[in-house]
Amino acid sequence: MPFSYDHNQSLGYLTGIASKLLSNMLAKRFKAAGIDMTSEQWGAIIILLNDGAMTQGQLGDRLHLEKSSVSRLTDGLEKRGWITRTIDPNDSRQRLVAPTSIALDTAEYCSTIARTIHQEAQLGMSENDMIASRSLLSHIIKNLEGVTK
Repeated sequence: MPFSYDHNQSLGYLTGIASKLLSNMLAKRFKAAGIDMTSEQWGAIIILLNDGAMTQGQLGDRLHLEKSSVSRLTDGLEKRGWITRTIDPNDSRQRLVAPTSIALDTAEYCSTIARTIHQEAQLGMSENDMIASRSLLSHIIKNLEGVTK
């Protein structure tokens, strides 16, 4: 008797595969463009460019990463010259992470690459399909964030 749980229809499986494929494609396209950045690093840069400097803890919360992962991520970004880490003037125990001019100069090109991948991923989808997909995923994220707090 086959197992009754079909992972091929599982929300976790489907979103995980989609996420992995999008991340791999982004990394591949960045590499082809001569940009030394992973999709995870790009996610951090976008947050910092849109929301400004923040502590590593805040960045980790936004990316849903643990402290050690955020530390490795910011180490890599700092080595590449994409971010700076400075002491928070309001709390000397904290370090603020901010994008550099290098990140800003390259961000538009990276955004163009990311938008192209999104367009390719959404081929054959109507505008309503795309809006509904984003809405449903946002709703799922909000639900899961509420459960984990």
